[in-house]
Amino acid sequence: MATQTFQHSSFGNGQVVVEIDVNDATWRVSRVRCINNSAHALAARVLSGGTEVWTGTAPAGQTTQWNVAGVQLGWDSVNSGIVMGNYVVQVRWPA
Repeated sequence: MATQTFQHSSFGNGQVVVEIDVNDATWRVSRVRCINNSAHALAARVLSGGTEVWTGTAPAGQTTQWNVAGVQLGWDSVNSGIVMGNYVVQVRWPA
């Protein structure tokens, strides 16, 4: 078991980076992280089947981490990538 980090998105020529940490034994998301080196906040949310199940804000000039344990993923062996299933992670910058 190890934690793998996947980049979700990047804004402002890399000033803001959103990452997702995944336990590769269970394919559960353990954390969403925002490294925000900009002057603007970022808004984040997780949807399950179109219903909002989590929200967060990453303040400007800070690294923010959120525990979102329980989001279940799958692994696509053909395309070598994570499959979100019914979950959608959305981020907006500036918030």
